[in-house]
Amino acid sequence: MPTLRSAAIAVALVAGLSCSGCAQSGSRVDAPATGNATAGSIAGHILHPAHAIPAMRICAIGSGAPAEATRICVRTQRGQGRYRIDGLPADDYVVIAETSDGTALYRVGGHMQQVQCIRAPCPEMPKSVTVAPGTAVDGIDLNGFYDRRDDFPALPPE
Repeated sequence: MPTLRSAAIAVALVAGLSCSGCAQSGSRVDAPATGNATAGSIAGHILHPAHAIPAMRICAIGSGAPAEATRICVRTQRGQGRYRIDGLPADDYVVIAETSDGTALYRVGGHMQQVQCIRAPCPEMPKSVTVAPGTAVDGIDLNGFYDRRDDFPALPPE
């Protein structure tokens, strides 16, 4: 007959086993493919109003003085409906896009939010996204596109 001690050891051994593909509870945060465990990422859909989504350059622009803010950009291809920006240090970001294929309409866009103001019309404004160390933030859709927005932060030179 097993003793209480041997039963406790058996339970501890079984609990310590891990297996590939086993369902486990708890949340999981995927580190980006950059190899830096403290870097995060931002991803989302591109909701451009054109029939075919144009090729774009999409940038995450960090907080701080414009000359010192982190600016990391990716390029998308024509028809690409999603984007992902990896390698982001922990910070608050705005996500801004510009078309890169000579599109005449809706050339700039971003992850936008409606704001309230005293006089209508009230333009949508870029919505800040917080990236914590090592987190992948999804659902940051590019949901507002315009012919021109002089109030958007400048994208870095290529």
